[in-house]
Amino acid sequence: MRIAIGQINTTVGDLAGNADLMIRVARQAAQGGARLVIFPELAVVGYPPRDLLEKPSLYEQVLEAEQRLAAETAALDLILIYGTVRPSEASTGKRAVNIAAVLERGRIIFHQTKMLLPTYDVFDEGRYFLAAEKQEVCRLLGMDVALTVCEDAWNDKQFWERRLYARDPVEELVNAGARLLITINASPFHMGKRELRRQIFAATARRHSIPVIYVNQVGGNDQLVFDGSSFAMNAAGEVIASAASFAEDLVFLDPVAGQGELHENFSEPCESVYEGLVLGTRDYIGKCGFRRVLLGMSGGIDSSLVAVLAADAVGPENVTGVAMPGPYSSESSLHDARALALKLGIRFEVAPINGVYETFLAALDPLFGNLPRDVTEENLQARIRGVILMSLSNKWGALVLTTGNKSELA
Repeated sequence: MRIAIGQINTTVGDLAGNADLMIRVARQAAQGGARLVIFPELAVVGYPPRDLLEKPSLYEQVLEAEQRLAAETAALDLILIYGTVRPSEASTGKRAVNIAAVLERGRIIFHQTKMLLPTYDVFDEGRYFLAAEKQEVCRLLGMDVALTVCEDAWNDKQFWERRLYARDPVEELVNAGARLLITINASPFHMGKRELRRQIFAATARRHSIPVIYVNQVGGNDQLVFDGSSFAMNAAGEVIASAASFAEDLVFLDPVAGQGELHENFSEPCESVYEGLVLGTRDYIGKCGFRRVLLGMSGGIDSSLVAVLAADAVGPENVTGVAMPGPYSSESSLHDARALALKLGIRFEVAPINGVYETFLAALDPLFGNLPRDVTEENLQARIRGVILMSLSNKWGALVLTTGNKSELA
């Protein structure tokens, strides 16, 4: 049973582009001898689709994209599993359901609706989706399969001290005869998340004595970064196949033989955070339709780090750093900013704000009266710099990258 993990980077709302990507990877999987290729949760629409799900026209576009996917892969000796949405058939409740679809020879032969809908942290699925009330074992390539969507496989009662849900879909499907778990996911990255996933599914594999195939999305969508890091385990909870982190990948495996390709590139925690920031920055820029970026460079740590991230994300030739010295700026700050720009190979411009600052003060002084100077005058510099950066953005067609840290955003 040769299976391929299609770890892809989808774009929310780009249904045609997502379908193209799935078609290309499906053909590669078939050429590699796979009989089954598995894509992530909501691969057709991208995750998280949020209020796009409230638009009736979305479901027409989903149908068109899936019809094309079916037509383009019908001649392949290949089954596709992928995540998508459907309008709810219920007369009450939410308008949409989140499903895992099984496509073979141009037609859907099975689908499973997501049962457990997370509404914590970055997730708000209960706002949009209607949960499944029942599930069935899927017969694939001569094997009974538990096909689940993300959260449905994360509720093992023997792993968590306090579970969020009463039902355990995996346990129910195993009790119904499933001998393989396939779970499609859109699981965002945070420090320790990759290790946590493996701990959870190793425990699941051992508890139920079944192999596990875990397929995750990769890429950045809005503020979320998905690391991919897909994997497969044998019934002993040992990794037999793994995909790269923070990159698209196609991995082949055989869960029956207990063999597969190992592409994992786990890095140290700090390095993995950096890789996630680069990926999230690159995808946010590209998926918003930009190619070039600019940022204010003060010579300090925050703007220096953003400059390095930007150069790695889109290439130094697409990055412009702008120093905007004012009355409170030191010469060493300007020197440090220029030196970093030279080292990175990015464009560097200087736009002093002294004159603009004095003009603002002259306009405000009659209103300030005799009040003593304080942080108001210092903060005025930041606002002036924001105006300059946004003006350059409008004129150059480059996206502004902010350089505030979390303490400043709080």
